[in-house]
Amino acid sequence: MRRTLLTLTLPILIMAGCSTPPPEPLHTPPVPATMSTNTIDSAARPLPAAWWTAFGDPELDRLVEQARNENRDLWQAAARLEASQAQAKIAGAESSLQVTGSAGAGRQRSSQNTGVPMAKPLQNQFSGELQFSYEVDLWGRIRATREAALKNVELTAAERAAAETTLLAEVAKQHLGRLSLQREAAVLEQQIATYTETEAIQSVRTEAGFASELDLQLVRIEKATREGELAQLRESEQALAHSLALLCGRVPEPAATNPAPGAAVTPEIPPSLSLALLEGRPDVAAKRAGWEASFQLVQAARAEFYPSLRLSGTLGYEATRTQDLLDWQSRLWSLVAGLTTPVLDGGRLKGSLALERAHLREAAAAYEAVVLTAYREVADALNTLHSVVLQQAAAERGLEASKRALVLSRERYEKGFVTYLEVVVSDRSLLAAQRTLIQIQVRRQTATVDLIRALGLP
Repeated sequence: MRRTLLTLTLPILIMAGCSTPPPEPLHTPPVPATMSTNTIDSAARPLPAAWWTAFGDPELDRLVEQARNENRDLWQAAARLEASQAQAKIAGAESSLQVTGSAGAGRQRSSQNTGVPMAKPLQNQFSGELQFSYEVDLWGRIRATREAALKNVELTAAERAAAETTLLAEVAKQHLGRLSLQREAAVLEQQIATYTETEAIQSVRTEAGFASELDLQLVRIEKATREGELAQLRESEQALAHSLALLCGRVPEPAATNPAPGAAVTPEIPPSLSLALLEGRPDVAAKRAGWEASFQLVQAARAEFYPSLRLSGTLGYEATRTQDLLDWQSRLWSLVAGLTTPVLDGGRLKGSLALERAHLREAAAAYEAVVLTAYREVADALNTLHSVVLQQAAAERGLEASKRALVLSRERYEKGFVTYLEVVVSDRSLLAAQRTLIQIQVRRQTATVDLIRALGLP
């Protein structure tokens, strides 16, 4: 019997093995030469785990914590993670021994004109049984399915981490952008207050004949212009406040009038970073877990070509009287071993394997694409940081020159060498220099946050 079984199954196993070659391994794109020169060997973190604390802003710390707890997108991601964990439990149960209990009680009447003449027409039947079933995982199909489910858990966990990383980066960028608008507004308010004082002085000078009405009107023009710009800044700040409320899971409310924030703080990033940090980037980890899940599904599809062995059995008691149900003579049992193998399926198995291989190639391409995207984002953030540092140094020099030019213009105007228009021009230059520096500072902060997100820091 053993020799006959081996003779029947051996050709099937050989044909199945020849027709289902193993899947190809995953390949990681090479590191760009332009980036490898800017890296170091160690994978040390450039910032602490709670990277947002490096900006020295308690309000940002509060917003980040609120977003992590209340953001609805994160709630959805957490629910998807729980669902994948439950699915993994379902997949793992298939490889375990299945036991089902049953109990029954019945009463029936047989026809007295058929069957055994001397049999009782009324009969009772009571039973209590346990049914067992177990599939022997000869070729690893069940194990591969279970591993694929576990990889899907890793996938959803990484996707949630990626969503959190993106969320926190967006919260930081919008909050820092709002602070930047508040700094610009503070500069405008200071200029409006100065113009208010200057307007009163120029009005007196005009009435006394020491200044022309043109000088007074120029002051009023500049004051009105600044008031309009301040209203635009308040509108933009309110929009950012509403957006932040949504990210933090709150209902948008009118933004409170805050005092002018302090100077912009930007954490220092080392000039050289390790690309090994990208291995922990959540979206990279998610795509790799997706490829590993697809790999296991290909293995499971390959195992479908081989025979499956299932064991089943029954153990219990059966009797016609309740007092005899647990009697030793009422016991019953059965044990069955079944071996099944596909013979003709109309190409279903080959189609399933081809489908899973296509999904595997898609997952490999998605992994390589996200790695290449990570390389580009890191390179872009580093390039922007380098450029903004140079721009900030130039803006600081321009600000100092604008301050000095305004002092000289006022001195020349008071001595009567020039008209008030020169003072206005110098004042505009100072305002532009101040606002430019504030905008460059927030660009540097934003570029730092983009680099943190590109590196996948949690």
